[in-house]
Amino acid sequence: MNSVLFICAGGFLGAISRYLLGIYITGLWKGDFPLGTFIINALGSFLLGLIIFHPQLFTALGSDLKLGIGVGFLGSFTTFSTFEYETLKLIEKKKRATALAYVLLSLLAGITAAWLTRLF
Repeated sequence: MNSVLFICAGGFLGAISRYLLGIYITGLWKGDFPLGTFIINALGSFLLGLIIFHPQLFTALGSDLKLGIGVGFLGSFTTFSTFEYETLKLIEKKKRATALAYVLLSLLAGITAAWLTRLF
C-alpha cells in the first residue's frame, strides 16, 4: 500500500511540474515546434535512465520512493499523449515537415538522453 501512496504523490508532483515547466517554456518559445513537451520528455528520459542504469545512486532511497519517482513522478512528468496531440495539430496546420522533425527528434532525443546516463 505504501508504494501506491508514493506513486500517487509522485504522479501529483510530476503532473504539476510538467504543466508549470511547459507553460514556462511555451512563454519563452513562440515557434511552431512544441519545444516544451520535447524538453520535458527528453529530460524525463534522462532522469529515468539514471534510475535504471545507476541504481547505486538511489540505494539510499527505499523501493517505494524509487517507484514514486520512476512510475509516479516521471510517468506523469513525461507525456506520450501530448506528444501525439501536438504532432496531429502540426499535421492539421499543414506543418508536416515540423511534425516529422518533432517525431524524429523526440525519438532520437529520448533514446540519446537515456543512453547518455550509461556513460557515467
